[in-house]
Amino acid sequence: MKNNKKPHVSAIVPVYNEERAVKKVVKTILGSELIDEVICINDGSSDKSLEILKKFGKKIKLINFKTNKGKGTAVAEGIKEARGDFLFFCDSDLINFTSEHIEKMLSPILEGEARVVFAVPTQNKTGKYWRHEVFLAGERIYPRDALLPHVSKLSRTKGAGGSEVYLNTLFRRKEIKIVPLIGLKKPFKGSKWPSSLALKQGLLSVIGVLQESGRIEINSISDLKQLENLVHVDTFEGLIIKIGEIKNKKIKTLLKRFFLKYIAKYVKKIID
Repeated sequence: MKNNKKPHVSAIVPVYNEERAVKKVVKTILGSELIDEVICINDGSSDKSLEILKKFGKKIKLINFKTNKGKGTAVAEGIKEARGDFLFFCDSDLINFTSEHIEKMLSPILEGEARVVFAVPTQNKTGKYWRHEVFLAGERIYPRDALLPHVSKLSRTKGAGGSEVYLNTLFRRKEIKIVPLIGLKKPFKGSKWPSSLALKQGLLSVIGVLQESGRIEINSISDLKQLENLVHVDTFEGLIIKIGEIKNKKIKTLLKRFFLKYIAKYVKKIID
C-alpha cells in the first residue's frame, strides 16, 4: 500500500424497484470496514424499496426522489452528497455480492495502482468476461474531485447505459483497472420487473447508450418527443410500430439495428 492513510470511501447506491435485493446489498456494504459512508438514492420506487431503506436508519444517508428521475440524476445527487475521497458505485440488484468483492474492487485504489476501477460480474471461475460488459458495468470506483465538474451533465443522461457511457469518456484507459468479480450476478430485467417496466427501462438504457456514444444526435423537439413516446409503450409489438413512425431516418435505423436486435435476443423472455 503506497499511502499509510486509507482514503475515505463513500458508497453510492441508486435504487429503483429493487425490493428483492437491496437489503442484502446495503447490508454487505455496511459490513465492510473499507467503506466509510453509504448513500442510497431511492429513485421514485413504486415497490417496498424505500420502506426497506428507511429501516437502516442513521446507518445510511438516504436521498428520496418522489418520482423516477433516472440513474444519472440519482448518481449525480449521490456525488454531491458524498464526502469521500473515492466514490464506490454499486447497483442495488446484485446477487451473491460479498465483502470479498468490495475488497477486490478497492485493492487497486488502496495500493495506488489506479485512479479508477471498473468491476465486471462473471460466472467464469478463471475471471473471463465479455469485453462489452466492462463499459456498461455499474460497479465502479472514481475519485470524487474528478467527477464533481460533471454532475450536471451526468444528471441529464438517459437510462443506466447512458450514465455509464458518459462516465467512460472521462478517464484515459491507463488510469483504469478492470477487476472481474467471480460469482457476482446481475439479474435480467425481465426476471425482476413486470414486462412493461422492463421494456421501458431497457429502452431508456439503449437510447442513453446510443446518445452518449454520439450515434444519436437529437436535433429537434420533434425527435425528442418521438423518443419519449417510445418509453410509454407497454408491448414489444407496440414498440416496433412506434419505431417505424420515427421521422428521423438515422435515429430510426439505429434503433432498428441496435434495439430490435437486442430485444430479439435478450428481452424476448419478457414477452413469452
